[in-house]
Parts: sequence; C-alpha cells; structure tokens
Amino acid sequence: MVSQTKSLAKNTIFLYLRMFVVLTVSLFTTRIILKNLGVEDYGIYNVVGSIVALFSFLQTAMASANYRYLAFAIGKEDKEQLSAIFKSAFIISFAIVLAILLIGETLGLFYIYNYLNVPPERWDASCIVYQISLVSCMIQTMTMAYYSDVIAHEHMSFFAYLSFFESVLKISIAILIVFSPIDRLVFYACLILVSNMIILILYYIYCKRHFSETKHLLSNKVEPRLLREMMNFSGWTLFVTIADICVTTGINMMINSFFSAIVNAARGIAVQVQGAVDQFRGNLQTALNPQITKQYAAENQEYMYKLMYASSKFSTYILLLISLPIMFAADYILNLWLVEVPPFTSVFLIYVLVACIIDGISNPFVTAVGATGRIRKFQTIVGVTKLLTIPLCYLFLQMGCNPETLFLIYMICTVCVVGTRIYIGARTVNLAMAKVYINIFRPIILVTVLCVVFVYGISFLQNNTFVVFLLYCVLSVCTMGAIIFCVGMNIDEKKYLVGMIHLKILRK
Repeated sequence: MVSQTKSLAKNTIFLYLRMFVVLTVSLFTTRIILKNLGVEDYGIYNVVGSIVALFSFLQTAMASANYRYLAFAIGKEDKEQLSAIFKSAFIISFAIVLAILLIGETLGLFYIYNYLNVPPERWDASCIVYQISLVSCMIQTMTMAYYSDVIAHEHMSFFAYLSFFESVLKISIAILIVFSPIDRLVFYACLILVSNMIILILYYIYCKRHFSETKHLLSNKVEPRLLREMMNFSGWTLFVTIADICVTTGINMMINSFFSAIVNAARGIAVQVQGAVDQFRGNLQTALNPQITKQYAAENQEYMYKLMYASSKFSTYILLLISLPIMFAADYILNLWLVEVPPFTSVFLIYVLVACIIDGISNPFVTAVGATGRIRKFQTIVGVTKLLTIPLCYLFLQMGCNPETLFLIYMICTVCVVGTRIYIGARTVNLAMAKVYINIFRPIILVTVLCVVFVYGISFLQNNTFVVFLLYCVLSVCTMGAIIFCVGMNIDEKKYLVGMIHLKILRK
C-alpha cells in the first residue's frame, strides 16, 4: 500500500509539472493565434474543428475500452491477456479510422455544404481546413491504443515529457503562422496535422521499446471473444460519448446559426480556458484512475473507495483554487491576456468553469463503474440526461434568448448528469450513499461556500493594476488553501500532507 501511495504521488507530480507547462503554453499560444488568424478565422476554425470532433466519437469510446481492459489485465498480472487486449485495441482503432473517413466524407460534407455559416470569401479555405482536420482526427485515432497503454502502465513521466515537446510544437505553430506562404487558416491546419503525426510516431517508438504487448503486434493472435467483448463495452460507452460531442458541437452549431462566428470565437476562448483549468483536475484523476481499476481487479474495494473519495474531493478543491480567482476577475484577465476580447467571453467563461467544477466530482464514479464492466444501465441514463441539453437550448433560442442562456442551461444539465452518475455509480460498486455524503458531499459543500464568500470579499481589492491583481490571486489561493486544509481534509489526509512536507524539508 505504501509503494502504491508513493507511486501515485510521483505520478501526480509529473502530471502537474506537465500541466503547468501545457497551461502556460496554451494561454500564450491562444493569444498569438487569435492575433495572427483574427477573430473571424479563429471562430471558423473552432466551428470546423467541432464538426470533425463530432466524427471522433468512435475514437473516444474505444479509448475508454482500451484503458479499462489494459488496466484490468495489469491488475490481474496476466501478460498473455494483456497482449491479446492490445492487439484487439489496435485492430479496432484501424476500423475506427475507416469509419471516421466514411462519416466525414458523407455526413460531414453534407453539413459543410448546406449549413456552414461563413463569409463567402472564406468558403474555400473552410472546406480545405475541414479535410485537413479530418486527416488529423484519423491520426489521433491511431494514437489512442498507444496512449491508453502508457496511461494503464502509469508511465506518467513519459506522458509529461511528451506533453512538454508537444507544447514546443504548439509555440512553433503559433509563431510560424505569420510566415505562412499560403492562406494562414489553411497553413495553421497543416501544421496541426504535422504535429499530430510526430506525436503518433513518438508514442509508437516508446511503447515498442517498453511494453512487451506492443513488440509482437503482428504475430499476436486475435481473440474473437475478446474483440466482441471490447466492442460491446465501447458500444455502451459510445452512447455517452456521442451525447458529449453532440452537446458540444450542437451548441457550437446553434451559436453559428443564430448568431455569428464572432460569438463562436467567444465560446472557443471560454472553452479553451476551461480545458486548461480542467487539466488541474484531469492530472489528479489520470494518476488515480488506473489504480481504481486495478484495485477493483485485485478485489480490494475498501482501498478503491478511498481512492474515489480522494479523487472527487481533491479534484473539486483543485478546480476551486484555480477557477474562483479567475471568475471574480474574468474581465481583467481576458483584457490582459487577449489583444481583442470577443463579446460574451467573460460570461461564457464563468458558466463553463462552474460546470467544470461540478462535473469533476463524479468522474471517479465513471471509472469505478467501468472497472466493473456493468455499464449498460449507467451509460444509457447518463447519455439521455446529457442529450436533453440540445432540445432545451434550441427551444430557448427559438424564443429569442441571448447566448448566455445556452451556457446557463448547460450548467444546469451538468448538475443533473453529475447527480445521476454518482447515484447509479455508487449502487453499482455497492457504495452506500451515506458514505458518499459524509466523505464527499459534506466537505465539498462546506469548502465551496466558505471559499466563495472569502474570495468574493477579497475581489474588491482589485483596481485594474497588475500588482494588485497578483496580490488578489495570492491572497485568494492562500485563503482557500487554509480553508481546504482546516475544513476539507480528514485527519489521515492532514497527517499524510504534513508528513510529506516534513520529509521534503528533512531531505533538503
């Protein structure tokens, strides 16, 4: 147990180092890209990219199956089964590539030619970018089998180093746009394609050298039963994946149809900040998720429950630490960060960050249900709840609502999804709701209320100067950190944290 805890701590440190680099680069490159492409072209790329993302639902669903089965086999210490699982994952990935190509060149083109709302002079560039983005999506699909293997083996150091390199590529892309010999939007899409190809090659080389199941891919036998089982698992996951992408793409398309590409740009910026902030939560859960699956495979449910409690609580705490200072200073941060801030951006940003905080609470329950393999009922109900967002948004748009209303609806639907996940997930893994309330909800609610009150009070210090803004951020984080330690952590968690700090000081 001690070695597992040390491994989790080490992996989490690597992931947070990765996150800080990726977040810094993401904020920096968005500013450059928005400046060099312009608000309109940035909005066009966001719309076209979301259409391509709609066709990657097969990729996302299969990644969940890959990760679950690989981690389960590692937990069982069954190397022969592990080789068979990776072989199946690779075959399915190739089949998904063909499916994405077919869907993209039929349904995707139908939407592009009939419904895409872009200025006439940007029509040709938009079509070219769509085709390039489709190829990028296919390359990312082939990467998923290797990515899942790295995460299942918990080789987070390589994952972090590769992300550092990917950040360098993103900076290079943002700078090179200025020197484009062709249309800048098309050139940007080409550079993203090249970047994805390089990442795939690096994943392939690393996995080939470190994981035995990838060394004899062609010679490994295909197990039809396992192939069907993995496809069945991914089939149920597929419904929720489709719902996720339909909601994301649907909101983008409705904004494009009812408003303009500039509003799409505002949403794109807000979602980018959300994605950057969400990496703080994602890093912790990426480190914990393999252990949740492995502990279930090893029939160690009590330790699995503790991991679920920790993942839910600390994911929320991390998001609060980052999001609350941003929400109470959204306008100042956006004006400091961007050359030109599209309308509605700050309001969109606040709504998506609140939804992000809420959503992070339930993710460990998704992992735990996936570990059991009993996902049909869970995924069906969650998927239906998610899809309700689309008709509700469309109904309010027909009634003449403004863009902010879409994000309010999205936030409310997120609350419903989270409640559904936790209730059904707890029943699936035989976890009493009373324990969920005591170990997750009670500390989270108390910490959230106190943090909002204190940060709101501190926010009045701001006077639109950078020094005062930094002081506001430091005071906010320190205050919330004290609240989390005093109110949001149990005795064992406090002892572990204090012990780790003492150990670091003694070593130095």
